[in-house]
Amino acid sequence: MIGQALTLLFAIGCSASQEQTSFTFGVGKYKFTMTDSTGNKVLEGTMNMKAKENNNITGTYEITNVYQKDFPGLSSMTGDFAGNIIPDGKKVFINTNPRIADSNVFWNMTIKKNSVSGEWNFSVFRGSSWKGKIKIVKL
Repeated sequence: MIGQALTLLFAIGCSASQEQTSFTFGVGKYKFTMTDSTGNKVLEGTMNMKAKENNNITGTYEITNVYQKDFPGLSSMTGDFAGNIIPDGKKVFINTNPRIADSNVFWNMTIKKNSVSGEWNFSVFRGSSWKGKIKIVKL
C-alpha cells in the first residue's frame, strides 16, 4: 500500500516536471510568423540560428510569404539577424538587420512552453511606426 502511494506520487511528480519544461531556443531551424495588431498575418518565414555564444545569437532568415505588401519594414529586413537571450527572464531580443540602427524591425519575445513569442515593432528615427505579434516555432 505504501509502495503504491509512493509510486503514484513519483509518477505525478515526474509528469508535473515534464509539463514545466520550456522551449529550447538554440542553434537550429525555425519558422516565424508576424501578425499585425489585429491578428492578420503580415509575413512568414524561416530562420536558421547559426551561433549561440554566451547569450548572443546570430543567424539568417528568409521571408517565404508576404501577406501585407504595404508593410514598410519589409525593405529593411535583409536576411541577417543578431540578438541576445536572457535565460533568467526567458527573454529574447532580435534585431532583423544588425547593419543599421534606424528603419529597422525588432522582435522582443518570451520563451514559452512550445515556442518563442512576443511583439515586433518597426522602428524609425521618430519612433515605432508599426507593431504586432511574432511567434517562432521549431521546424
